[in-house]
Order: sequence, then structure tokens, then C-alpha cells
Amino acid sequence: STLSSSSAASDVYKRQILLFSLSFPTWATDESMVDISVVKSKDGKWTLTYQTQKPVFRLSFVRNPDDSRIERWKPTISDFEIVSIENQEYLIKKDGSSFAQVSLHLTPTYKHLSKDYAPFSPYSDGGVLIYTGRLFACINQCLDEVNSWRLFMQVPEGEHIIVAGNVYKGEASWIDSDDGMNIYVGSQQPIVTQNVIAVIDSGLPEKIKLSLDSDIPNLMNYFEQRLGELEGVKPTLFASYANIDGHSSQGGTLSNQIFMHWNLNNLNEKVTDNKFLNNTIWFFAHEVAHLYQRSSQGETYGERHESWLHEGHADWSATLALLELYPETSEYVANKINRFRTHCAIGLDNFPLVEAADKGRFDLYYTCGLLIHQAIDLKLREKGKKDIYSLWVDFRRQAEKSDVKRSEIFLSHAEKWTSKDLVNRIKEVIGTKLSNPDLSLIHI
Repeated sequence: STLSSSSAASDVYKRQILLFSLSFPTWATDESMVDISVVKSKDGKWTLTYQTQKPVFRLSFVRNPDDSRIERWKPTISDFEIVSIENQEYLIKKDGSSFAQVSLHLTPTYKHLSKDYAPFSPYSDGGVLIYTGRLFACINQCLDEVNSWRLFMQVPEGEHIIVAGNVYKGEASWIDSDDGMNIYVGSQQPIVTQNVIAVIDSGLPEKIKLSLDSDIPNLMNYFEQRLGELEGVKPTLFASYANIDGHSSQGGTLSNQIFMHWNLNNLNEKVTDNKFLNNTIWFFAHEVAHLYQRSSQGETYGERHESWLHEGHADWSATLALLELYPETSEYVANKINRFRTHCAIGLDNFPLVEAADKGRFDLYYTCGLLIHQAIDLKLREKGKKDIYSLWVDFRRQAEKSDVKRSEIFLSHAEKWTSKDLVNRIKEVIGTKLSNPDLSLIHI
């Protein structure tokens, strides 16, 4: 991301206009032409403002997992409303006229979104993590080629903003793109280690904090030895905790970021359960693996229907990492793989893996994907020269130079290093409806 400090102005609106006219280059064809401002007031209220360079009749949002913006985002004046049409949310004027600026009050609490990241993840000391991808909007309709937004953020005195590992007092501006990023707002200072910049909630149970202090560096060292050093910005780890009446937790990775939020009131009880701790380590191993999958040019991920590639690789990598670094988890890992095999077989009873995203079964890319990578890895090790990591490094290198589908590049290399027979069986699992999924999975 391109980062800069904004110019000062007497009021927020003038500050935005001055900022956006002076601090940024003119719009390129892939940019949204929708400027985004987020301001936190002294009394803790959050105001989101969209500014366009010309009048528009509606704004649409990039990410629409549900219609919760209607309840949680309230226009500051009654002329505007958010409507949902065919699972797409739009911001419009009630009388249908055009506009060039609109402001809304946000609800700064955690909201679980299916297959998406929460807009706010509170810290127990009053800080918060904000997911910028939730804010991305476009004129009329979001098109694939629109992929860049100009953001400005302002926070009260005594708080700072952490953007891409950098700390800004008072305000910051930057160019955001792709899936967006997590931005920290609060008073907690980040901890900089050899591997990672960390903002870990001081309210977390001691067992979780100890795990974060040791497991994340161990896992990063493990993957660095096998997949190479991370290039560019040092990754940031966010771990937040809202000790409230809830039962949700969520985490993931974005570019150079790992994040985890616990939204529940019995975490101290949960950490006494070994299965919970093993699940936590597995999660971190999976997410750290994602950091090391990327090439020097960026993402190696393919289309949504190819997600078995990166999700399966991350889960199989988690398997290998736990078995090597935490051998006491061997029974836990074996049970998990058996559950994955059953889950995958049942899931593929009605459609092939390639259709899982369209069928609302993204979960199959994890379970079936692990089995695919396990089969390839075992065959590579049987031959005695390669393993799944060396294959991934070579695939990553080739993916940088080619416009061919990522899955096709990967399977082509797998065939070269294993056998045509194995890859044909894998292609059958991916692309055809299986008459006997259990049998087909056993044979890959």
C-alpha cells in the first residue's frame, strides 16, 4: 500500500477534499473514483463518508455476505438509505436523485459474517481492528477491473492508527486494494519481533498469549526453511478479545497480516481443553502457511473454484508442521484427517469439487484439498527426491510467468514429479461427479 500523512484542515470535510486533491495521484482506470473517509470522534462515534468526483445515483458494495449494513450503517441524514436487491446492497437517495457525498454512522461492534471478515473486532482495552474491505464501494456497480480505493482515517488525540505495520498519530491516508486490510485503532503499542509485528490483546488468557509468543515464531521459522523468506513488509499479527456474551471466533490472513478474534465470555475455561489449544495451533499453522504461499509478484491463488489449491495446501502444511513441531498432537492430527476424508466423501456425493463454491460448500476446498495435497506429498516422498514444499516453490515460480490457470500449472508440475495416473485420479475428484466418492478418495 502507498502510505502518506494528510494535510491539516479546519473541518473534516475540507480536510478530506484537500487530502484527496493533493496527496494522491489522479485516478487510473482500475480505481473506483470513490474516496473513503473514516473518522472516530472523541466520544467514540464512527462516521464513514463516501465522496465521488461526479454526481452518482447509487453506490454498490464490493462485499455482500448478508444485508446487515441496513441495520448497522445509519445515514447521518434521512435523505439516504441502504437497500438490498438480489443479495447486493446499494446506497441511494430515497428520492432517486444524484449525490456526490454521503456520510453514515457505523456500529463499531463485532458482527459475524458468513464467509467474510467482521467489520470491527474490538480489543478488551477499547482498541479495535477495522477491516477496510467491508468499506469498499463503487459507482453504480462493482466490476472486476475496479480494484483501488483512496482511504483517509482520523482518530482522537491519544490514539493511533496502525496501517501495514506503520504507526500514525491522529490521521493517515493510503491507497487500498484487492481484498483490503485490517487497520488497528487504539492506544496499544505494537511489539516488533524478528518474525512479526504483533498487537496482542492484553486481556487474553495467559495460555493464549504464551502460544502466540512461541507458536507463531516457531511456525514462521518452519515455513521459511521450506518455502523461503517473506519478501517486503514484515507481517503483522492481530489478536483481539471481546469478553462478552457470545460464542464466535474468527480469523484469517490478508496480505502480510494474520488476525484472530475471540468473541466469547468463556475463553479462560476453553483454554483448559487440549483440543481447543490444538485447534488454535492448527489455525495459526494454516494461516501462517498462507503467508508463505505468495510469490514475489503477489498472489499465487487461482479462481474461487480452484481454492482447493491454496486451502488444501495450507491445511496439509498445518498437518506436517504440527507433526514435526508438536509430536504430542499426532492423535489429534490423525483424527482430523479421518474427519476430513469423511467430510469430503459426503460432500462430493452430489457434485464435483469444482462446483463447491457455486453450491455454497466452500468448506470442501479445505477437506478435499488436504487429501489432494496429502496424496501428492506421499507420492513425492516415496520417490525420495521432492516433497510438497519443493513442488510449491517450483509452482510458485512458474505461476509468476504464466497466465494459465493456477490449478493447471500446479497439476502439470505434480504430474511431472509424480505420475500421470495419480494426477488423472485427482482431476477426476476435482472435475467429475463421483459414483463412489469413498473409493475414489482412497485411491488418490
